[in-house]
Amino acid sequence: MLKSALEKYGIKVKTTRTDKEKDLSLNARGSASKGCDLFISIHSNAAGSAVNESADYVVVFVPLDGTGDEIGKMLADGISDVMNTRQEGIIATREGNNGDYYGVIRAAAAVGTTGLLVEHSFHTNTRSTRWLMDDNNLKRMAEAEAALIAEYYGMPESGNQPDRGTFYRVQTGTYKIKSNADAQLRKIKTAGFDAIIINENGMYKIQSGAYGIKVNAERQVARVRTAGFNAFISP
Repeated sequence: MLKSALEKYGIKVKTTRTDKEKDLSLNARGSASKGCDLFISIHSNAAGSAVNESADYVVVFVPLDGTGDEIGKMLADGISDVMNTRQEGIIATREGNNGDYYGVIRAAAAVGTTGLLVEHSFHTNTRSTRWLMDDNNLKRMAEAEAALIAEYYGMPESGNQPDRGTFYRVQTGTYKIKSNADAQLRKIKTAGFDAIIINENGMYKIQSGAYGIKVNAERQVARVRTAGFNAFISP
């Protein structure tokens, strides 16, 4: 479904297997992305081996070098909005003995591709499992993910212009000096917020979420301001 949705934007997509019964090794999957801009490994998560109704959030594992932070956060926020998860989406890294812990991300990086491992909430959570087993929901999610990826790469759907007015970024500061942005980022993270630094035209902007639904962005702005930080929405 995601492949079909991406192709509407003119994005060329290749998959690592021809059917569900034939899978490549972790290294071979990541290596198959050579020549691509982005590699996505699609999953649902698990909290142990039993039912766990409290864990209900999206996590996107991104490379240690930071190349996937922005698109990873966009997807984490967007998927959370579509699935209406209990907790907010996050990005995370995991370090292993040879760099990135996850073999698919490590192998993708080795051939020059930004790799993401996307956990679509938890299949140990009853609500999320039921949601994920509905093909209509999966189609909506595929379309939302494709729209975010196209937005990130500046590729409008065939025959249309990108509707940037419906994508809302929560910014909490803009700095000319990188060290000042780093200091503010540490403060915001210490206060419990996920945030990243985006370099645009020589300015360092701190972003704490990107939302396809304006009311969700407004809620994040309110939370950030309540914690004592300035925040505003930037389309």
